Amino acid sequence: MAVSDVTAKLAALPLKTTASVPVKLAPLIATLVPTAPLAGVKLAIVGAILKAVALVVRPADVVTLSGPVVAPAGTVA
Repeated sequence: MAVSDVTAKLAALPLKTTASVPVKLAPLIATLVPTAPLAGVKLAIVGAILKAVALVVRPADVVTLSGPVVAPAGTVA
């Protein structure tokens, strides 16, 4: 005799329904007249930002060496 993995039951109560839902309004975006920036009102950018990281030699007692990790014998992927 085989056992089925699928069962079917009737609901004791009918499913709940929603009579009405609130209306989701779309945002209003309107550009009446395209404009350009006003002359003379722009900010002046002066200087530069350098992102440089200097390499620093670390003392040997601060460095931790690590090698490849080997799976225990008998481990299969």
